[in-house]
Amino acid sequence: MDQLPAIGISGALVLVIAYLLASNFRDRVQHERALAVRDKDHAAELAQARATHEADLAGLRARLAALEQRLGELETELDRERALRRAAEDAAAQARRAQQ
Repeated sequence: MDQLPAIGISGALVLVIAYLLASNFRDRVQHERALAVRDKDHAAELAQARATHEADLAGLRARLAALEQRLGELETELDRERALRRAAEDAAAQARRAQQ
């Protein structure tokens, strides 16, 4: 009979410990589910950010290509202008030599 209260207290402690372990397990499962949802949302945000970044880069590359083409055209035009200026300077120098 003396052992009955001890078994009752031990049983109660076992029940409390079992409840705490089960509660901890439930909390951990809920936390892992919340993390999985958060990871999924984060991955979707990253994918969207990468897509936006790639679109921005594609636009910048297209703009850069257009600017490089325009620069090439301007360099060609500048070379033509320089050639014309040299030809005019040469003609002016020949005209001065002819007058002397």
